[in-house]
Amino acid sequence: MHEFTKNTNEYAKEQIRKNTPLKERSIWRQWVDVTNEEIMAFFGVILNMGMNPKPEIQDYFTEEWTQKSPFYKDVFSRERFFQIFWMFHAGPLVRRHAPQVNTRGATMKNMVDYLDRKFREYYIPGRNICIDESTIGFKGRVIFKCFNPKKPTKWGLRVYVLADSVTFYITCIEPYYGSQITQALPRPQTPFTTRIVLHLCDKLVNATANATGYHLYIDRFYTGCDLAAELLNIGYHVTGTIQQNRKGLPDTLTKKKLKIKKHEVAAYRKHDKMLALAWKDKRNVVMLSTWHNNSMQNMRRKVKNNVEEQFRKPVVICDYNKHMGGVDVSDQYISSYSFIRKSKKWWRKMFFWLLEVAVVNSFILYNLSAVANQKPKLSHKKYRLELMKALVGDVRNREGKKRGRPSTSDQEERLNDKPHFIYANEKSNSKDCAVCSNRKVKGGRRETVFYCKTCSRKPGLHPGECFEKYHTLKKYK
Repeated sequence: MHEFTKNTNEYAKEQIRKNTPLKERSIWRQWVDVTNEEIMAFFGVILNMGMNPKPEIQDYFTEEWTQKSPFYKDVFSRERFFQIFWMFHAGPLVRRHAPQVNTRGATMKNMVDYLDRKFREYYIPGRNICIDESTIGFKGRVIFKCFNPKKPTKWGLRVYVLADSVTFYITCIEPYYGSQITQALPRPQTPFTTRIVLHLCDKLVNATANATGYHLYIDRFYTGCDLAAELLNIGYHVTGTIQQNRKGLPDTLTKKKLKIKKHEVAAYRKHDKMLALAWKDKRNVVMLSTWHNNSMQNMRRKVKNNVEEQFRKPVVICDYNKHMGGVDVSDQYISSYSFIRKSKKWWRKMFFWLLEVAVVNSFILYNLSAVANQKPKLSHKKYRLELMKALVGDVRNREGKKRGRPSTSDQEERLNDKPHFIYANEKSNSKDCAVCSNRKVKGGRRETVFYCKTCSRKPGLHPGECFEKYHTLKKYK
């Protein structure tokens, strides 16, 4: 938190210095350095905005009756919130003439490394784990933006994720910054898909004091015979779908030579360590596993006209379907109440994604702790509300109007049936007309140099109808 505060204040001072002299009505004339408490409250407000989506951020601070949300203005004034939002900086300020080289991802490096380390420090996953990629939606200009037409989010920033298959807790993350990441990974003689899986597994091995026995589930983008052999060397078993043209598979499992009927199985073993299995349902499914055998189990499902069909299915496919969705479920939690705003800066999108990952992981840990201590679990929504309140704390907007009962003395003074006299301001200074002026509406401001000298407030009033309404009606607006 202290680093965010420091970086934000440094970035704000640099931007104000660059844009000096400031315009007369610039909000940066009132800039005050943010504090740790304000940054925490800022995160709390962001979480609340994710739970109450609105078209524009300005809508959260509107005074219009149909859209008004008092929470946001109670915590921050609109100007203060936008000051923090525009000047917020997650990473250290990189100066143009600094001697160090600015590498890709430098802005988010400290935060990514910190969270990646803390995720494993607070929780070690169970035996079954899975690896998949998450996509952070982004269409701006950045060289490491990825495109996958088969994904729901086609354009974005890619992050490789290792998660627990049972609790859906994200344990390891590795953002993809293009060739820089590819070249930095160990084992350069192997394909990138093999290296990224081994890299994430090495992180887990180092965090668990060289613990072994994990069972890893991956999809066909990563699965290969060479990867399975490498994982066996570090004590990991692997199960995953595999492309039929991958090196090391039997020739009889290729697309052209594989001829099996519906619900039939073709299985092969290599050195009594790897199982290659093909099974046909609606289409051919090819699996590779270093844990399973070719055993089958009975399954039932409904087909047309509610007719129940019984068939036998390989256990390896059943286990894969059960344990492979850890990253997908975690993505569903992350996207449920995420703060989604367009941005030209890629690091902002990644920052808010990492913030959501931290919240979801803390939610999972809270419920695990509650079960262990025989306490009731919280729903995802209820947990976020409680977290939001804790983050906001005692931070309040001190610049807002004091709330209280409306004064009755003004009404008594206006409607006392005594003579009231209208005067023109000697200095020709104009005031808003108390009756017909409305600054909340664009173009609704009405000014006058006349005022009521009798009333203690000296309200500005147009002679004639406005003056009459003010002194005869209880609701003059």
